[in-house]
Amino acid sequence: MKRISIGTLQCGPCKVILVIFLIFALLVIFRYIDVSTFRYIGSIVFPEKATPESLKQKYENGSIKILIVPGHDKESYGAQYRGVTEESLNAQTGHYLYNYFFGDLKFFPHTTRSYQGNYSEWFVSYLKSGETEIKSWKDALKSAMRSFLRSGTVIKNVKIQHNPAADNASLNLYAVNKWSNENNIDIVLHLHFNDYPGHTYDMPGKYKGFAIYIPERQLPNYKVSKEIAESIKNELLKIQRSSNYPKEKNIIIEDQQLIAVGSNASRDGVSIVIEYGYIYEDKIYNKNLREQTLVDLAYYTYLGVKNFFEN
Repeated sequence: MKRISIGTLQCGPCKVILVIFLIFALLVIFRYIDVSTFRYIGSIVFPEKATPESLKQKYENGSIKILIVPGHDKESYGAQYRGVTEESLNAQTGHYLYNYFFGDLKFFPHTTRSYQGNYSEWFVSYLKSGETEIKSWKDALKSAMRSFLRSGTVIKNVKIQHNPAADNASLNLYAVNKWSNENNIDIVLHLHFNDYPGHTYDMPGKYKGFAIYIPERQLPNYKVSKEIAESIKNELLKIQRSSNYPKEKNIIIEDQQLIAVGSNASRDGVSIVIEYGYIYEDKIYNKNLREQTLVDLAYYTYLGVKNFFEN
């Protein structure tokens, strides 16, 4: 029997059928192995809209738009330890980070919350006027992703399970992503502090250190987010140890579920979640050390972003 190659097929539909067959064969193979090819299969559905090269070119020609999102709020304050709440740590760190970017003409920063923890007026207005549209957009994205997962076009790749965000928190996070896409925000930085649920209220837990979450490699903003995360990691390691939580041993963790990094392909540009450390760590909890710690974490985060463009 004569062998048939793609190049020798004269039938147009035959070529299409063969290509589709090869793609699905690859999907079946990649379902069982963890390789970088996930990203290339995903790019068929979610093409990159921002690349490291395009972002650096934009930096050369002008300025980079950054949105700082201090995690949680006064109604849902996240982790807490002996009266110290995560939302207040996030808001203060966000304030310092905003000021570092504001003082650099190469960056044009925005923030969702102030030092005191109040939401910025622009964000409250956007939520109020666009709530219905945001919900519809969220539902459409989730529905599309379910279809992609069922068909095998996107492979489920979950390394760390997260508690689902409450409805209001979910809406806020999708609002951040939607507004960022509409306003061509280049980089979104979500700021958080971690906690370990296996300790009592007034006793520290066993884990310490920082970790960074980025989009999983099938999502459209994976590559550029990863490169900036690597630069931030290198700077933070100068002042903070890496997480000793086993599932965070690589420091930078790809994630498919977190809305903040762009789950359901909800984000076009860079989106990164930084877990700066555990709330019960002495230099974070101790009021005599806390402010300088937050200032340092903000400064080295700024340096990490800056160095991505300068080096």
